[in-house]
Amino acid sequence: MYDLHMHILPGLDDGAEDMEEAVEMAETAVFGGTAVCAATSHGKLSKFSLRDLEQYLAAYRKKLEEFRRELTRRQIPLQVVSGMELLADSRLLEYAESHVLPGYGTTRTILVEFHFDISFRRAADTLDELQRKKYRVILAHPERYDFIRQEYQRARTLFRDGVILQVNSGSMEGRFGRSVFHAADYILGEGLAGLVASDAHDSVLRTADLEETARILDLSYGNGAAEVLLEENPARILSGRHII
Repeated sequence: MYDLHMHILPGLDDGAEDMEEAVEMAETAVFGGTAVCAATSHGKLSKFSLRDLEQYLAAYRKKLEEFRRELTRRQIPLQVVSGMELLADSRLLEYAESHVLPGYGTTRTILVEFHFDISFRRAADTLDELQRKKYRVILAHPERYDFIRQEYQRARTLFRDGVILQVNSGSMEGRFGRSVFHAADYILGEGLAGLVASDAHDSVLRTADLEETARILDLSYGNGAAEVLLEENPARILSGRHII
């Protein structure tokens, strides 16, 4: 399986605190059936000056290489690709005017998030602007935003506009409350989700284990749902192909 949303790099955000926890997360992922993951640390560009941002991106690249070497040293068979969960705000759009946004590997596919209380109009306009800049946009955990929980059809609107919707495994299991669970159920049940990911942050509570997630997908949304959302589509995203 593929997990394209994971805060596994240590010391960069609110994910793994140190290398040992990062390794534990990797072991959990592999035990649950994941072979490829993306290290999507938070990219909140608005909190950085341009100089500090360049230093953060350099620190990310260094930490990613250190983590890959540690996995190789410990013989943990997890392939880790680069990526970032970008906070989509005016600062991100400003930065994108003169810089290439960090996507998955060398692709122009980016994972973005919003503040949870953003208005639908503002979110849709921001996503549209990123698409007009020739990025393929994946929206992280749409089921958690107020504008989706208030009106499910807005997820369909984003889907029709070409935004790829990434549902969190924890949302499917009710970890973020009933309203988030029902929003996730609608997105998955209506075939609007492009992929499911763990959004793992640690080795205890928000883990990288997708084994139960795969079972729920096939049981609740039809045999083969797990293959599409945890394998086929993520693989297509990383290779720049259209998703199913």
